[in-house]
Amino acid sequence: MARARGRGAGGKRELQKLSKAELYQRATEQDVPGRSKMSREELIDALASSGRRRKKTAA
Repeated sequence: MARARGRGAGGKRELQKLSKAELYQRATEQDVPGRSKMSREELIDALASSGRRRKKTAA
């Protein structure tokens, strides 16, 4: 089963491979609050948890 590219967080293991700039871009796309002050590790944690709980947005 193929995963949708760019959707959700992709898991911590996948996020750890990304640069801080790439993590910040994903955080921007997911509208993670406080992202501008987060460290790389904090961005990873925030993206990993937001990927699990973010399902409300429907266009």
